[in-house]
Amino acid sequence: MTLYPASIGCVIITLVALSTGYAAESDQAFLTCPTFSDDQARLACYDSYAPRQESMQPLLGNGVDGLTMHEPNKLLARLDSQDERVHYMDATLSVKYPVLSPVVDAISTVMNIDRARNTPRLYLAFTTRFSQYVATRQSSPVVARRYNPELFLRVWRDGVYDRTNPSYWDFGYGHESNGQRISDPQAYRLAADAADLRGDPEIAARESISRGWDYLSIDWVKEWNTPFLANLAGRTETQIEYRHYLDHGLFQGDPEEYNVWEGDGAESRPRANYSGLQFALAYTLQDEPCSDWVCFERVELEHTTGYARPFDNNSTSLKVTTQFAGIPLYFWARTGYNSDLVDYYKYTNSWGIGMEFLR
Repeated sequence: MTLYPASIGCVIITLVALSTGYAAESDQAFLTCPTFSDDQARLACYDSYAPRQESMQPLLGNGVDGLTMHEPNKLLARLDSQDERVHYMDATLSVKYPVLSPVVDAISTVMNIDRARNTPRLYLAFTTRFSQYVATRQSSPVVARRYNPELFLRVWRDGVYDRTNPSYWDFGYGHESNGQRISDPQAYRLAADAADLRGDPEIAARESISRGWDYLSIDWVKEWNTPFLANLAGRTETQIEYRHYLDHGLFQGDPEEYNVWEGDGAESRPRANYSGLQFALAYTLQDEPCSDWVCFERVELEHTTGYARPFDNNSTSLKVTTQFAGIPLYFWARTGYNSDLVDYYKYTNSWGIGMEFLR
């Protein structure tokens, strides 16, 4: 595998495209329109290149219909204390799209829901995370970390979608796995031997152990117009999410969790002991304090614990997003569990710096 495979290149191109929007049209407008000597003709020319609001909304990620962002899209250099203490490139891509909208609209009509106040939407979402060990492992391999399709119904606060205050409930069914294949000790031993022959650490074999769960979820998100920090105008966002992992799911069947042959003890380690309850508090500045190069944009504190043993196994992360010379620079630190689906039950410290795309 080459150092920068086509898949990683596509990630970079996609994220940059989401960030720059319609830059090509703007460049063409500034090349063409100044050639018109008549003022009205010149203004009409600029107007012809201006993007229409309906075509911009899906890119902004805050619309109701069209392909939009689900979770934040990220590309960063990352370190984990459990992972050889070497850096790697980590990417998350996440999108959602409304499905069966005519059916949802018809049900809303039968229930006499005012469509002008925005009907609920049924979304199909997909989130994936993968990593590349650039120049730290032979052939710089790409490792799948997470595949997370979801189907969820979004209901806005009071039935109203408001771009300035997008508060809502999500009710969903999802599947989360790492897309790997090893589920028995013999296959693991072969993978460990192969990693040793390549000169890779044994964790390269562990990354191929299969994990997977189906779950039911309820997610509450609310934005508050009242600033959290009195001296800085902005929006406070709170989120509470509950995921209940199923003993037998439609897609996963029985969950694939810790196996005794992995060598970390004979006791079981259900995922519900380590995650399922998530609390988040974020503050987005409206008038970002800026210097000539840097604008402070958003800070977020997130806490996760297991619902089977609340607050016994805790994970906490801090995220800070800035604009540095037009780049959405992202600083991130995390301590606790679930740094990777394979090692969901191991305590890990993680750090990262890169780009986060919130629109």
